[in-house]
Amino acid sequence: MRTLPDKCEQSNTVASFCDCIGKEEASDAAAKGFCTRAADNGASVTGDELVELKKALKDLKDIDDDEGCCEC
Repeated sequence: MRTLPDKCEQSNTVASFCDCIGKEEASDAAAKGFCTRAADNGASVTGDELVELKKALKDLKDIDDDEGCCEC
């Protein structure tokens, strides 16, 4: 599962991250939800929350990559 496009992962501000996510169809629902909340709440969404979101999405990607390969 593609949770976060590589180019969006490189975004370091909430605004640039959400601009990138808005252009990508394959983005995770949590990322889209984060950006919706950022649009609704403005300044109350912080860069620290963005860092945590990106960390969680990376962890999900790592889990999916590990489970995607099996020896049957």
